[in-house]
Order: sequence, then C-alpha cells, then structure tokens
Amino acid sequence: MSNPVTVGSMITVQDIQAWYAANPLPDSKAEAAFPLVKSKTDKWETISPASTATKKAASPISSTSTVPVVGRKGFKSVLGNMAEFGLGRKMNGEKIEEFEDLKIKFEENVSNKAVAQQLLDWFGDDLKFVRDAVINEMTYLDWALVSNACSFSFISSNSPHLIGVNPMEYPIEAWQKIVNATAWSNPASQIITDIYNAIELGKTKNKRINTVTVNQKNFQYVRQNTQVQEFTTTLLGSLTGVATPPNLERVNQMMEDYFGYPVKFRVVDEEITRELADQTEVTENPFKNDVAVYSQTEVLGRFQWKSLAIIDNTRETAESFFTVGNVKQVDPSNAKTYSKAKGFSVVDTFADNIYQKTNAVNW
Repeated sequence: MSNPVTVGSMITVQDIQAWYAANPLPDSKAEAAFPLVKSKTDKWETISPASTATKKAASPISSTSTVPVVGRKGFKSVLGNMAEFGLGRKMNGEKIEEFEDLKIKFEENVSNKAVAQQLLDWFGDDLKFVRDAVINEMTYLDWALVSNACSFSFISSNSPHLIGVNPMEYPIEAWQKIVNATAWSNPASQIITDIYNAIELGKTKNKRINTVTVNQKNFQYVRQNTQVQEFTTTLLGSLTGVATPPNLERVNQMMEDYFGYPVKFRVVDEEITRELADQTEVTENPFKNDVAVYSQTEVLGRFQWKSLAIIDNTRETAESFFTVGNVKQVDPSNAKTYSKAKGFSVVDTFADNIYQKTNAVNW
C-alpha cells in the first residue's frame, strides 16, 4: 500500500497566527502557579530553595575565640526529562470539498460576512481543539504532580502517550506528608483546626504558610463544614440561626481574620478529559481528590518547555510553548490540523510545601 502524498495545507500559517491572535487564551490558574519557562535543553532540574532550619541565633564569642560553626544541611536537587505530547484532528475528503466550496463562495463575494464567519468557524474549531489539547495536558501535569506529593506514579496509567518520562518521586521528607484525624467530607470535622496545625507545623520548619490549594470537590466540603460556617456566619445568619455555605471570598476573609495574616484557599476548578492506557476517556479535576497542599507562595514552580524544530515554516508555526501545523494529503484525501509540545512541570517549592490527605487515610 502506497503512502499518502502530501500536497500542501488547507490553511496558511498566516491564517493560524491570525486566528490565535484574535482568540487569545483566558487567564489560567495552572499557569499562574506554574509559569512557562523556556529551556535550551530537553531536561529540567530544580533545587530545594530553602533549608528547614529554624532561625538559629548567633552564639556569643570573646575577642580571643574563633567563631563557632554548625552543620549545614545540603540542598536537595531533582532532575528529569521533558515529555513530548500532542494531538491532531483530521478532515476527510468530503469535509475538504465542503471547505473548498466555502472558500470559493467567499472569494466570489469577500464582503459576505456570513460565509467569512463560516470559514473562520470551520478551521477555528480545529485550531481551538488542538490548542486546548496541549494546554489541558500542561494543566493536568501541573496539578496532578503537586497533588500527588510530587510523585510521578500517576504517569504509567494516566499518561500513556507521554514520551520520555519515567515514574519517579521527588525527595519529600516524612514531616511534609500529613493526614487529619477526621475526613473533611464529614461536616463535623475540624477543618480550621487542621489548617492551624499545618501552619504551626510549618513554623517549626521555618515555613510561613499562606496558600492552601484544593480542588473544587474538597472546597465544597469546606463550605459545608460546621466549624467553617460558624466562623463565617453573617449577621443575618446569627439572628435567624440559619447558616449558609460561604463562598470563597467569605472563607478567605474569615481565614485572614482568624489567623491574623493573609491565609487563603486556592480552588482548582478545571475539568479535563484524558485518554487512559486502556483507551477509555475520563473527565475529572486534575488536582487529586482529598488532598490539600500548603505553600508559602501561590507560585509553586514552572512549566519548563523546549521549542520543537519547524521543518517547513509554510505549514507549521510556534504558538506559546507549542507548535501548530496543518497538512493536506491526497490518495486518500485528508487534511490534519495538529499541535505538539515538549515540556514538563517542575515543582520548585517541593521541599517547602506540606501535603495533607484530608480523608483521614495515610499517604
């Protein structure tokens, strides 16, 4: 059987660039926590940014003595490979004919806005689809990694298409992985007390916790929690004796009032559909259920990426951290719009974070 013959592209690089310029991405919580950082190599490395030593005071010395020294704990480093990932969408011969008919209609009357919009929608839907695919994979890797206490164990079953990444674990210390006594799904659990205990644990390691990251399901448990509602009850609620689930703003304001400095929840509310190793599709929040990650900063790391070589700049173009292309073939007739990227999430704060299981089950 002969190979398909490549004859060109359905849309130009200029079409691709113009559509993305007119349809920018919305703000991303994942990218705020893991900003994009371009790399010259296909490897990533991070070093724990701070010692867990408490603020030790200097020792008094006399004019005739030497300065005393204490041991210095070494910084831990983690090194790994980037992953390659991508996705494409095909158009068969029948759809190609429909697309070409639209182009002819537009060329006959360039002022026909309805036909122009049809053309934009036709290839714009594919461009959005392939862009969303790589963005969603980046988002998944960001949140899945940190909510698994920086373990890559999820890779084998949940990321079968990643190339070049092997399961591994960051060197998380035992004190960083904690579990509460009562599951947060129980409205009678002491969530504020659990957060207080985590903050106090951080203080013993010279950490000042100010961000608690959870997924949407876990935050619903927070809203429905009796202790949380008692602390966030409005004046009307006090008068009527009716407590209502507080929103994120009210919870965070209560947290700041209670702890005496800005401590707030960050809620991961993305839902991503991914294909597993057995080819089934699962739609779920990329941040693991029943986990809270306590950090000193909202920025947890970075998504380190490397640009891919563009072989034919008439068919491929770089967009953000990924490459987008379009190619048309004959015998059989088909066209493909695709995206591809190379990168991986890096948790720079791994040695500073506290990882809590909120379902009363140990890690």
